[in-house]
Amino acid sequence: MSNYKTPGVYIEEISTLPASVAPVATAIPAFVGYTEERSTQKPVRITSLLEYREHFGESMSENYGITLTENALDPTITDIAVSDPAGGLSNYILYYQLQMYFANGGGPCYIVSADTYQVDGSIDKAQLIAGIKLLEAEDEPTILVVPESIMLTVPGDRADINNELLIQCNKLQDRVAVMDVAANPADSVVNDATAFRNNEVGMSYLKYGAAYYPALKTALIRRYSEGSLLITDDRGGPGAGVFHNCPLSALTVGDTYAIGKIIITNNANIDGDEFTIGIDTYKEGVGTFIKGAGNASTADVLANEIDSPDYEVVDRTGNVILIRATAEGPAGELALEYDDADTTGIGAEVSGATLERLAADTTLYNDIKKKIDAYTLELYPCATIAGVYAKVDRDRGVWKAPANVSVNAVLEPNILVTHAEQEGLNIDATSGKSINAIRPFTGKGNLVWGARTLAGNDNEWRYVPVRRFFNFMEESIQKATEPSVFEPNTAATWSKLKTMIENFLVQLWSAGALAGATPEDAFFVNVGLGKTMTALDILEGRLIIEVGVAAVRPAEFIIMKFSHKLQES
Repeated sequence: MSNYKTPGVYIEEISTLPASVAPVATAIPAFVGYTEERSTQKPVRITSLLEYREHFGESMSENYGITLTENALDPTITDIAVSDPAGGLSNYILYYQLQMYFANGGGPCYIVSADTYQVDGSIDKAQLIAGIKLLEAEDEPTILVVPESIMLTVPGDRADINNELLIQCNKLQDRVAVMDVAANPADSVVNDATAFRNNEVGMSYLKYGAAYYPALKTALIRRYSEGSLLITDDRGGPGAGVFHNCPLSALTVGDTYAIGKIIITNNANIDGDEFTIGIDTYKEGVGTFIKGAGNASTADVLANEIDSPDYEVVDRTGNVILIRATAEGPAGELALEYDDADTTGIGAEVSGATLERLAADTTLYNDIKKKIDAYTLELYPCATIAGVYAKVDRDRGVWKAPANVSVNAVLEPNILVTHAEQEGLNIDATSGKSINAIRPFTGKGNLVWGARTLAGNDNEWRYVPVRRFFNFMEESIQKATEPSVFEPNTAATWSKLKTMIENFLVQLWSAGALAGATPEDAFFVNVGLGKTMTALDILEGRLIIEVGVAAVRPAEFIIMKFSHKLQES
């Protein structure tokens, strides 16, 4: 009783509502991958691409090859070809995967930077696994995604990543892993599925993982810098175009300086050839510039020979040398010239003009831009699926199957999986490792057409919504009961916890998450001496609660049976 001493009116509030279970978030993915910047190794929570750029920078800029040639039928028409960079397209796709995640309904998520972009474009399995392990300390993530693991090429590396994800999911029991199934252009759908099942995931903890196939042709384009895209102008023949051997004006302050490219095309014809950069000439056979055993080795020798305070070699990949001015203004101009001394054939080519320099030629500039912008990006679907999970959870509930849902920013899957082919993906009698397909449907778009976990032969944990619903329910109840730790292990505490859990489950049943005509049909909560505990359990400090729920399951197969009804009159 309160100690009242001063006359007056006092108000005391009496709580009549029982303690409640607060639902936890269900779709908070954690992405592990490589970033442009890395201020911390710890997981960072973001809510938008803007926040991502603030913490981690942009995507890798690609140096596409652009070649201009005369049209065979009409020399006045310029044919434009866009090719991959000399060293191949970048393996660093996390930024683009985040774009797909947010485009498909994604919200808050965590980012773990495994490392910054590497010069050689490498992906290190150990760094990715280290990033995955950092997520053990984070309570909020419910989905684990490692988009760049698909870029690993060493046998067994992808399996190590996928198994590490499943181990963590099983250990913490509050998250699932979304995986990609690699597609080999030379193989069939069946062979791709077999390769994944046999080589890229183990046999343990399959109920915590889900796999998706195939890759998607997206509406995204890779980032590039107009000031770095060099033009190979072969109009009138190799090296004959007006954009060969031309000076490069310095770019605007703060941007990349003028840049040029030398390509050793035929090492056998490089004898005595000369390369002029600005006022400096480098002649094969003079000084240390002696051709090597092949195109790449000759490019390496020439790159080491080039030396000037006005320009520098910024990259030598294979047979390609990129040279950049080191200052702005007149000193930041590069004039590249090539003198072929061997009359038997051309041994190299030089390129000076960048896409940025063509801006004055509006028609050609726009035509090249259209070609590049049509060079859309193919991405595996893991991040897209994480976005679908988030959208379905928000709009319909975590117990709803994230399937029969269209994916945004996708032109089409890069492999058109047929009805018969999906049979082999969806059900595998031997391993049970189900693979969910993304398929186009006329008038409906590109749909996620599967909702199975990797435990496809497990009747209890076959479906993604069942697994994720149990994760949600278990964690919500766990967090709600934590305040009762060290409370008296008596009937009063038992009754309080039982009532709290039952109220929570009634709410889920009312929302359609549980099957049953009545709450009694949908779930049970048991606790008490002689029910869930013995006297020894109480003496040893154990309070045991048994919860059983009838989770709703998706109608994966709808079977219509028709027959003739005989005439009765």
